[in-house]
Amino acid sequence: MVSERSGPHDVGGDPAGPIARAEHEPAHWEKEADAIRMLLADGTRRFFTTDETRRVQEQLDAATYRTLPYYERWIHAFSTLLFDKGVLTRAEVETEEARLRREGRHRLPTETAAHDHDDDHDHAYQPDDDEGETELPPLRLRGLAVRERLIARGVLTRQEIRAEIERMDGRGEHLGARIVARAWADPGFRDRLAADGNAAAAELGIAPAATRLTALFNTDRLHNLVVCTLCSCYPRTVLGRPPAWYKSLAYRSRAVREPRAVLAEFGLTLPDGVEVRVHDSTAENRYLVVPLRPAGTEGWSEERLAGLVSRDAMIGVAAARWPV
Repeated sequence: MVSERSGPHDVGGDPAGPIARAEHEPAHWEKEADAIRMLLADGTRRFFTTDETRRVQEQLDAATYRTLPYYERWIHAFSTLLFDKGVLTRAEVETEEARLRREGRHRLPTETAAHDHDDDHDHAYQPDDDEGETELPPLRLRGLAVRERLIARGVLTRQEIRAEIERMDGRGEHLGARIVARAWADPGFRDRLAADGNAAAAELGIAPAATRLTALFNTDRLHNLVVCTLCSCYPRTVLGRPPAWYKSLAYRSRAVREPRAVLAEFGLTLPDGVEVRVHDSTAENRYLVVPLRPAGTEGWSEERLAGLVSRDAMIGVAAARWPV
């Protein structure tokens, strides 16, 4: 069943099957597509906003939306907006695609293709000949062509793209864990985190994001769970790139429909008396769950406390690790 509320992206509350929780390191092309999108949307360029890229994806028909891999949808979105805004023309990108084909850069080894899989569904590109290579999907080729034209026009440089990839590679759960550990150890910091997440993160030398960071505090009577039903909004500044399951249709659908069942799939069963509160992220607001501090950790250093905090706990699908 596809939600008819506002398009195929609007899946919150729809029935769905089990959540595929297998993880994989993003392929280079996925990191590059992500970096190009960020560079074009953030900072001084601002060729488009997150809402605009989402709007383009939301206009896809249901079959295409569900079939296209996650980062190919982003390539479709940012390339379409670049065409619409006159930054690039379709003709020059098509000419670039033809050049890439002539140079043989439209193919990749089968082994690589088998691992460059989607974040939303089971899909692997199959070889179309007997030479051990497979054709790049059209949007993957478009992504290469757009990159080359943006560099040729001086809009981006290869160094900027590389630096953005490295910047995102350097972000991860270790940053969020530092915030949680400080909040556990320092009541004053906890209060400041509750008032302004970005400012509190900045106290620890973590660069603030363009979006608002809101901390959600678990208690013995309340458990918070974070989802983005429309897309994949996520506190990337403090957790890095979102995991594949967070972006999946199954998680986005079921987190608001049956949160306790979702938590149980992740191995977390809460007492009946604990309220589960689901928070839907937006383009302007991102959430960070501060899990309950485990008992028996009094007097621990912040570094040791941070070791108890996982990415999943800061999304809300897990509790903090029990000290050993």
